Amino acid sequence: AAWLTLHKPRSKVLILDANPDVTSKGPLFKKAWAELYPGMVEYRALQKVVGVDGSTRTLRFDLQDDVTADVLNVLPPMRAAALALQTGLANANGRWCQVDFQTFASTAEKDIHVLGDALLVAPFMPKSAHMANNHAKVAAAAIVAELQSLEVNPTPMLTNTCYSYVSQTEVIHVASVHAYVAAEKTFKTVAGSGGVSAVRSELEAGYAVAWSRNIWADSLG
Repeated sequence: AAWLTLHKPRSKVLILDANPDVTSKGPLFKKAWAELYPGMVEYRALQKVVGVDGSTRTLRFDLQDDVTADVLNVLPPMRAAALALQTGLANANGRWCQVDFQTFASTAEKDIHVLGDALLVAPFMPKSAHMANNHAKVAAAAIVAELQSLEVNPTPMLTNTCYSYVSQTEVIHVASVHAYVAAEKTFKTVAGSGGVSAVRSELEAGYAVAWSRNIWADSLG
């Protein structure tokens, strides 16, 4: 929408979401769409796509009328990668991988560790680059401990921050902290931790750039 405002201002952006509402940072996104792109961005909830005709660039829905557009960006139903399905690691409804959250070892094969978006996640655990990076650190620490016959950390912690650009210069974020609860064998959100931006801002754009540089350096060296 930011690019279209500058280069094709008569364009329309339709967000056709199968969910009942925006799942993350909803009020901030809706405020940005209304204030920055009035009449351009339109959000429609409960739009379940059941067919795509690439030759005519048409979407078909289970209840609503067909939609035809110049450009389609279609996100299919999410699941773990084909490799996870083929190897039997996707043992939750044939879509997601279940793990021991203390170590991220697969419940299907204890010597394989699974991270990131492929997981059947814990309650309120987001699927993000930041979270996957944290998964990797917990798994790596557990692997090292096991190889050295040491106790695996009984109370690992995870943090998460997701930044979203809503214009070329303004950003919003959501953050959270997750603690492993041994009695329940899962991670739970720490009460009072994290939160969302009060407003979109250029200041947070600087934070987003710094975050991206740090996560790339931390993950890729």
